[in-house]
Amino acid sequence: PNQSLWNPFDVPSSTECVTFVEGLNSVCGAGDPMVRDGLAIYVYTANKNMTDSAFYNSDGDFLLVPQQGALDVKTEFGRMIVKVGEIAVIQQGMRFQINLVDDGSPIRGYILEIWQGHFQLPCL
Repeated sequence: PNQSLWNPFDVPSSTECVTFVEGLNSVCGAGDPMVRDGLAIYVYTANKNMTDSAFYNSDGDFLLVPQQGALDVKTEFGRMIVKVGEIAVIQQGMRFQINLVDDGSPIRGYILEIWQGHFQLPCL
């Protein structure tokens, strides 16, 4: 059978300046955040730090999955470096800032947002 797939979203060119918030694109979703049920999937791209700005999500938890380039995630609780092959969860209601670890090197990845409950670690 023939495989169907999406091509990766283009990273911003060196002549464009795109922050994490400006490069956030909705891919799909189901449910409704107003009734606290469902999810959304996003793709993000960026090549510029979120200088003097922050993002706040009052709808649900974010699961960040970097595909290209490491993230410097600054939250109210501290700082995390999230590399390709790692994940990070940012809970609902937390202010955060996403910066590039390698200045000038673009980042791209995926976000899963859930509106019902919170992400939980499995009992292994």
